[in-house]
Amino acid sequence: MRLPRIVEPLRHRDFRLLWTGQTVSVFGDFVHNVALPFQILALGGGPLELGLWGAIFSGATLVFSLLGGAIADRFPRRSVILASDLVSGAIVGAIALLAATGDLRVEHMYAEAAFFGAAQSFFHPALNALIPELVPPEVLQAGNAVRGASRQIALLGGPVVGGLLVAFAGLPFAFAADAATFFIAFAALVVAHPPRHEPPPPAPLLRQVREGLAYTFSVPWLWIFIFAWAIVLLGMVGPLGVAMPILVRDVLRGDARLYGLITAAIGVGEVVTSIVLAQVRIRRLGIAICLFAILGGLSIAGIGLVPAAGATMVFAAGFGAQFVGVGILWMTAVQKHVPRELLGRVLSIDAFGGTLLLPLAPVAFAAIVAALGPSPAFVIGGAIALVIAVLLLLVPSIRELE
Repeated sequence: MRLPRIVEPLRHRDFRLLWTGQTVSVFGDFVHNVALPFQILALGGGPLELGLWGAIFSGATLVFSLLGGAIADRFPRRSVILASDLVSGAIVGAIALLAATGDLRVEHMYAEAAFFGAAQSFFHPALNALIPELVPPEVLQAGNAVRGASRQIALLGGPVVGGLLVAFAGLPFAFAADAATFFIAFAALVVAHPPRHEPPPPAPLLRQVREGLAYTFSVPWLWIFIFAWAIVLLGMVGPLGVAMPILVRDVLRGDARLYGLITAAIGVGEVVTSIVLAQVRIRRLGIAICLFAILGGLSIAGIGLVPAAGATMVFAAGFGAQFVGVGILWMTAVQKHVPRELLGRVLSIDAFGGTLLLPLAPVAFAAIVAALGPSPAFVIGGAIALVIAVLLLLVPSIRELE
């Protein structure tokens, strides 16, 4: 009997090990994401401090992203992922220890943001460039969907567990749980033996970066979408990262448990969309990506227009559908059309473009929240994302992308 397309990538042992470890790790990430804002608030912070954490994280990602892609093309991608998991686990473990001893300060949280941002700059290009080495081309879209399912599975339970851990076990325990998941992901990939990635002949890193930039700017749909998407992310990430905790606390009158449930609702939208995309083949990738982006802009604006707990969960699910829809289809397009030897560098340029405005997003939306409140911040952010998504749909090379 023929297996459903969504499980075909899991027939490959090394992909299965990578997927298992990263699913556990992403589960821990969502526990961390619930604990983080409430830890900053517990330390006396507010919208500005929440915004600064996000700005530092995004700034570090931006600074190291181009270098991260060159490293992913220069060294074995498995080794880059292992190093990132190990360093990240040590960082969060240190935060847990400081929180448990009462020595944690908001400056330590800012240092965590910087280390996390730098680590992610190396991790994501290596991970996304490794996927085509683990599954055959005919199941690549399904492979991306299954890898994305790591996030969706984690998103269904991680925020709820995170909220419960914060409420009943305390913030230090939540951070310690996240640290443990990084070490589990490390152990799972240690026993995997993917095909050896043969790096190109040694060349100066700056020359490799220039080669990646030259290729990216020679392909119109690639560079236009990358840098336009930075504006979309500005409108989406800003209110979600800064305004959502304030909306939950001050407008919806909730706590970490409600925050976790809203975050889990994003996971519901992601799971449904991931399953659908793993079962079907999308021919017009560019049009589908833009339609998902339009859904995301409408969902973000809707959270601000209808500030009620039930409606917020529905709109959060819509945002989740957008997030995974754009992510799977865009990654599939890049992996299919970009030469394998340039893939790590192009993916790092993609990350660089996407994070270009993220250091500004938390600070800008912290100011909007302080001046107007959390609900208008969502309306403004959603409108920004919606306008850019519609304009992208008008670009011929994006509409024709298959």
